[in-house]
Amino acid sequence: MRNPIRVGIIGAGRFAAVHISAYREVPGVEVMALSRRDPDVLRAMQERWGVSRGFVDYRDLLAMPEIDAVSIVTPSNTHFRIAMDAIEAGKHVLCEKPLALRAPEAKALLEAAKRRGVAHVVNFNQRGRTAVGDMQQRIKAGFIGDLCHINIWWGISFQHDVRPEIASWRFRPETGGGTIYELVHVFDFARLLAGEVRRLVALASTSERRRPFCDAPEGADVTVPDSSAYLLEFNSGATGVIHTSFLARGVGPSGKSEPRVEATGTRGRIATVDGHALQGIQGAQGPLVDLRAGEPCPQPYAQLIRAIRTGEPAVPSFFDGYKAAELVDAAHLSIAESRWVELGGCAGGPGVDGSTS
Repeated sequence: MRNPIRVGIIGAGRFAAVHISAYREVPGVEVMALSRRDPDVLRAMQERWGVSRGFVDYRDLLAMPEIDAVSIVTPSNTHFRIAMDAIEAGKHVLCEKPLALRAPEAKALLEAAKRRGVAHVVNFNQRGRTAVGDMQQRIKAGFIGDLCHINIWWGISFQHDVRPEIASWRFRPETGGGTIYELVHVFDFARLLAGEVRRLVALASTSERRRPFCDAPEGADVTVPDSSAYLLEFNSGATGVIHTSFLARGVGPSGKSEPRVEATGTRGRIATVDGHALQGIQGAQGPLVDLRAGEPCPQPYAQLIRAIRTGEPAVPSFFDGYKAAELVDAAHLSIAESRWVELGGCAGGPGVDGSTS
């Protein structure tokens, strides 16, 4: 593999800046090209980040033999087609979450990436941005004994922000909007901490059914849930409770709140504090203690580059994206039919801890 590894960014919008910055922190990586359908926005991004090559059609970027890997930072409903085109072009791929809007599409991407022999990563960056990755390592080390149950809460105030420029895709089903798709990180947290899910039951509601959008400032209907809740039973016998909301005002200027994650076991309990720190307690009478930060969980950008260089599986991979998509599909089915939904097994991919399932 040549050095530097050359990366192209497909979807040169606001989130692309995060990808560019992250790649530039990884030694031996060059962001060589950007793609965006709007030529004016594309030129502005090129000038801002000093990237010389720009393409209105992402397929022209994929045709560059110099490009080794791509980041896909486009609307959720475009991920499947662009990722499949990138795989067929022989590019290593980092795809924003969700990997696809349906589990069969996500599975097809996983199988295609394995056949083509390209590195594949899903941007479940919250593992490392929060303390959840550290929590997983402590659970594996036995800090709480055998895991009994987990509780996950994540709320964001998108519904309270009625500015028309707030991204309309967050509220439209065809672009993967609503709390089930947008906060799919919670399903990744659940698998990371407790393993595969045996079955789940879900419910969802929409409290604010009309709001302004940038392309409909007079207002348009909201047809996706702005609140959702789940009960989960894991293959291990552990249980989980998850609640997500677009109605929860955070304390910061952005209105966002950090996820709250708690795991309880036979010997103790461990929980996130403001998303980025951990507190734990062991035994019936043990004191609540602040836990020193452990080794940071590698971010997906670095994971992709490591996988390209070493040939070892990256985590979180397309397998993780596929399993999250299975949970999304199961949640939608549960809501539609008001019942528990059983999850099937899936073999042949790197699991939540990098092992092969």
